[in-house]
Amino acid sequence: MPEIFCQPSVFGELPDGQTVTKYTLRNPSGMSISVMNYGATLISVKVPGLGGTVHELTLGFDHLQEYLAHDFYFGATIGRVANRIANASFKYDERDFLLSKNKDYSHHLHGGEKGFDKIIWQPEVVIESGKASIVFLAISSNGDQGYPGTLKIKTTYSLNLANELKITFEGKTDQITPVDLTNHAYWNLAGAGCGTVLDHVLQVFADHYVVTDNDLLPTGQLAEVNDTPFDFRQPHHLGERINDTSIGGYDLCFILPAIKDHKPRLVAQIKEPISGRTLEVATTQPGLQFYTGNSLKKYPISGGVSTERYGAFCMETQNLPGAVNYSQFPSPFLLPGDLYYHETIYRLIW
Repeated sequence: MPEIFCQPSVFGELPDGQTVTKYTLRNPSGMSISVMNYGATLISVKVPGLGGTVHELTLGFDHLQEYLAHDFYFGATIGRVANRIANASFKYDERDFLLSKNKDYSHHLHGGEKGFDKIIWQPEVVIESGKASIVFLAISSNGDQGYPGTLKIKTTYSLNLANELKITFEGKTDQITPVDLTNHAYWNLAGAGCGTVLDHVLQVFADHYVVTDNDLLPTGQLAEVNDTPFDFRQPHHLGERINDTSIGGYDLCFILPAIKDHKPRLVAQIKEPISGRTLEVATTQPGLQFYTGNSLKKYPISGGVSTERYGAFCMETQNLPGAVNYSQFPSPFLLPGDLYYHETIYRLIW
């Protein structure tokens, strides 16, 4: 059986002297992914094109220093809790917890000022028949960013022969603590830097979404997608109704159908009509945060090109935002002795 190859290389050095390593996995179909141990970050997804061409489908950088300087979370592992926590605080069992606020922000976003996207993870390469994986391990100490408990975490990126990128997250804690991990890849199926994604055609199998206020903070309410620009139960171009959204773009969490037998179910698919490339998303998570790069700007990325507003989309599988403060949402709290485990599969068709 054809195998998947792994090629490690030095990607750069942190200011404290730690070496950052990049790992590239490549399958016989010509699909490759690259990840690095800084932030357990996905830095590249490439697929072959006509005439021996190669197309980069995610936003990233060619150099480590660019990752250290940017604010977009390109491809990073996000935690302990993804998305926004209002006022950087939550209460559990009558105890108040104060979390770190991000720079120039009144709330807690994507794990705080130094989330999992800004730490060094310990890597391990695992080669199996028909699949290769990079496993990243880390420990978040008690009090890290204000969270209780010491949390042991694992992020695994796998590439198989079916052109599937699988990302799994695991966690164990010694105290009750909220956990909600996700990956923050930015995709453009036409190719990174190839204009906007407004012509992409999206379908999401969701009847409801999480309502947010003007600051994109969850209100605890759920709403039907029916008769809104958020109804993608039938395929729609992203640009078709984008001006009907209150923020001039999409940045919302869809509530996904219940899972069966703890197995990932297909929740969304998106297609770029000119190239015909399609991305299918299957997950065990209850929510899908969909974002159209509304805050992106003309910004240099890998390959000597630039991105722009609406230059990519994100499909972040996760728990419902604000779940730490809304008991009606699926509980994000991990108990000692329990295992946090979720998996998401991004399947590319070209």
